[in-house]
Amino acid sequence: MTRLTIRTRLAVLSSALLLVFAATTGYLTHTLADEAAATARAADMLALADQASSARIAFGELRYWNTDLAVSQLTLSEQKATAAREQMERDLNQLAVQKPERIARVRTELGEYEEFAGKAVEAYTNDQRIIGNSLLAQARQHSVILDELLGSIVSEVTADAIMARDRIVREAAAATRIAYAFFLAAVAAGSLLTFLVLRSISVPLRALVEAMNGLIAGRVAVDIPPAGPDEIGAMARILALFRDTLYELRETLDRLRAAQATLVHTEKMASLGQLTAGIAHEIKNPLNFVNNFADLSVELLGEVKVATAPAVAALDSDERAEVDETIEMLTDNLEKIAQHGRRADSIVKSMLLHSRGGSTERQSTDINALVEEAMNLAYHGARAQYQDFHITQERDFDEGIAPIELVPQEITRVFLNLLSNGFYAANKRRQQTEDLCYRPVLKVSTHELGSEVEIKMHDNGIGIEPELRDKLFTPFFTTKPAGEGTGLGLSISYDIVVQQHGGTITVDSRINEFTEFTIRLPRR
Repeated sequence: MTRLTIRTRLAVLSSALLLVFAATTGYLTHTLADEAAATARAADMLALADQASSARIAFGELRYWNTDLAVSQLTLSEQKATAAREQMERDLNQLAVQKPERIARVRTELGEYEEFAGKAVEAYTNDQRIIGNSLLAQARQHSVILDELLGSIVSEVTADAIMARDRIVREAAAATRIAYAFFLAAVAAGSLLTFLVLRSISVPLRALVEAMNGLIAGRVAVDIPPAGPDEIGAMARILALFRDTLYELRETLDRLRAAQATLVHTEKMASLGQLTAGIAHEIKNPLNFVNNFADLSVELLGEVKVATAPAVAALDSDERAEVDETIEMLTDNLEKIAQHGRRADSIVKSMLLHSRGGSTERQSTDINALVEEAMNLAYHGARAQYQDFHITQERDFDEGIAPIELVPQEITRVFLNLLSNGFYAANKRRQQTEDLCYRPVLKVSTHELGSEVEIKMHDNGIGIEPELRDKLFTPFFTTKPAGEGTGLGLSISYDIVVQQHGGTITVDSRINEFTEFTIRLPRR
């Protein structure tokens, strides 16, 4: 049905309905014609029964007037007998068409009756009453037989007429039932055909309307009915083309927005990059001198302490204590100078790293292997930084994840930043908590989402306050105390995931319960 055009479907529906109407009319006409013919035949049978009754009545009159003629010899009786004989002959002639054998026997008996009746009249005329009575008795025997024959013919013809009438009634009732059944079947077939035709039009049309409403509402991923050869199919093809065009336009718009964001970010960081490059050239060498001379001064103080040891030993206890305290203070001051110099050097390196554009060389990468490598590196780094560091690492890797195209070095930096923060938060809570049952745990899980790959990093550390979460990815913002963070790790991670790879990075946390970072990297 759906392979036909709407015009063809409507033409088929109209033709079918006309055919049903014509067939119904033809059947009813044929049935009425048959009933009319049967009624005519029944009427003929009834007329034949009347003629048979008329013949019997005429014979009765004939017998009466013949008897009267034999006795009275009246001319009137003879005339009446002649008239009755002619009426009977007319009736017999009409009955002979339907009952030729029976009428032939009637004529035979009638001839015998007339012969004996005529002789009886002659005998009575010649005043031969005894002979006349005998002949009249013989004529009466034939009249009885003839009356029985006519009676049987009347009964037979009447029975045939009744049977014909009953048959007409039965046939009329059957024809009425068949006509009703035919009419109901025609109505049911026409209704079913109409329903199928309307359904073949309304269902795809309704789907088209829903698809149009979806596209108007901005939903590109709408279902469009398959394009068939009819007018609705043409509309579906046009709507599918419009949907694909709209999808391409939306993708182009997303790429333009991403490019715009990249340009804005690049422009925003260009001045910082230029400033950082100048600072690096201007500060790097003096900073190196500060760090180197601080280390050298510590060594020189050691040598001075050794060289002046005999002279210091000759001093009294108060003077010796004052000299030792002075040397120790100078040593501590120089170590603090070296410590802060190294921190300043780390900040300059982080600024240079943050202002540098990301690499665009993507590679097909096993995300599980990349996460495993980052966990090992981050763990060894934390062990080197915190002497008494211990943490349980849990892994829940989806083994069904196919390789994904990304920049491995950049994503590794993201993982290292987040893992290092997780180790720091868990270790911090271990140091601060009074709960002897607390056990630092960091769990990393990966999931295949079809068009995306999801990585979750969950630690049970100190957590992040709700009012600080919106600032986490801002450059130079940190929740760590002064001297323990530069505030660039999460900002760099955000740029790598969102700007460079088109993914998302979100955070969920509760104070002194957990912090969970969720990264989603698209395959396209």
